[in-house]
Amino acid sequence: MRIIWAAGLLALTSSPSIAEIDSGIEQMIADMTLEQKLGQMFLAGVPADGDTPLNVGGVIFLGGQLRDISTVPTRVDALQARSAVPLIIAADVEGGYVNRLKSHPDLMEMPSATVLGAGSSEDAYAWGVRAGATMRSIGLNCNLAPVLDVAGTGHLASSERVYGDSPARVSEIAGAFVEGLNSTGVAAIGKHFPGYGEVAGDSDHSLVVTDREAEDFESQIEAFTGVGDGLSGVMMTNVGFTTYGGIPAPFSPELVAMAHNNGWLAMTDDLAIPALQEIASDGPEAVVARAFLAGNDLLLTTWPLDAATAPDYIGTLLALVSEDPTLHSRVDESVRRILEVKARMGLISP
Repeated sequence: MRIIWAAGLLALTSSPSIAEIDSGIEQMIADMTLEQKLGQMFLAGVPADGDTPLNVGGVIFLGGQLRDISTVPTRVDALQARSAVPLIIAADVEGGYVNRLKSHPDLMEMPSATVLGAGSSEDAYAWGVRAGATMRSIGLNCNLAPVLDVAGTGHLASSERVYGDSPARVSEIAGAFVEGLNSTGVAAIGKHFPGYGEVAGDSDHSLVVTDREAEDFESQIEAFTGVGDGLSGVMMTNVGFTTYGGIPAPFSPELVAMAHNNGWLAMTDDLAIPALQEIASDGPEAVVARAFLAGNDLLLTTWPLDAATAPDYIGTLLALVSEDPTLHSRVDESVRRILEVKARMGLISP
């Protein structure tokens, strides 16, 4: 596997076939140590500057790290140079209230999902292109957007983070936005699977559990499947559903499998939030262990893994897999999905 990283963008030396990519990915997996594989499963906070090797699958830039846009390209290039496998570089650029690039002159006026939902698919596509081009210009290659929750009321609707209350309308407008992102080479992660819906509570701050009939589940998921192959993956909601044990979706093997059965990589929401720490009372390591055992592929944490106060997430998973060798194949499945997404993004090529 030959990977070239130049001037913050990947330079591909050829256009490999699907078979060549698959073969290259399998070889990469075979060549990795277990610790390297587990590192690929983390989308973590931006680490401190330095030149030590970086063993994560990607990093997430938060709002405070994107206020001074002029520093971002250099920082991204430095991060990529420290990683043996090109990194997913992510941020939340939904528009409206949740727009980590609102300090960028090209995206200061980016409308909310609700405003886009009231407009045309052409406008949504144009904003997808604009957001994607802006992200790529500073080295970001993955948007943790769009929100595909279907709601007319509730927490997400009140903050204008939803495109509408109809699955067809949500998938039409969000799908156009995703198409715009993809046209610039930016991956899209749809959230919050299998649908936050019209829940009133904020699952970032406390456990939110809701009853949902099978018909309502199908309606919510329809918005995700309507966008389909445009999504590189889905982010699991932290809402719990009584039908699935009342635990947050990232802890539910059944709901994670539902994402996989639709062909998507499954990503957690931030595992560092207080609500999840309270549920897994044995500490932050217990949170990541539960999310891992449930089958999630990318484990999102805003903790930089090299921080002195960060939990030993990779060590925790190393211990788990060492105790249960049957988990090796489960790790390979997740790493395969992650590398397939990276190949689709143009980050890796045989």
